Amino acid sequence: MHIKYTETQNEKDSLAQLFWDVLWKPLGLPRDIGSSFKLNGPQIELMAVKDDVIIGGLVANWLSKTVIELLHIAVKPEFQKTSIGKELVTNLITSVQQDYPIIIQVYARNTATGFYTKLYFTPINGYLEHPDFSAHGIKFQQMYLEVPEIKT
Repeated sequence: MHIKYTETQNEKDSLAQLFWDVLWKPLGLPRDIGSSFKLNGPQIELMAVKDDVIIGGLVANWLSKTVIELLHIAVKPEFQKTSIGKELVTNLITSVQQDYPIIIQVYARNTATGFYTKLYFTPINGYLEHPDFSAHGIKFQQMYLEVPEIKT
């Protein structure tokens, strides 16, 4: 298994399909729900690939020079609990480090806060609700991670 950036439209489409299959389809959400989460600004798309198949992925957006929002992370169910999610986040952290501190923020599902806590993300405020997810018992916790500057 290796982590790489999406390069082709086919890879981007496959990553979008992964997010649909893992994150939204099981909740019965509309197929185009992913487009409602898009942000302006440069995007980072990473994917975990095994035997030429995308088994995990991550999308993040630069909000400013020093703030990134991690929008989506998903791993195919049969590969969950194998550290692929951790490797995706670790790769994101490494790839965005600068000679000044960066903040990575995420609105984590209540079912994923433990995952982010293990990666040293810190919660901010209380839980937020989104009507499309509340019906499924899903709330969101804003969390952040301070990425230290690269020491030269």
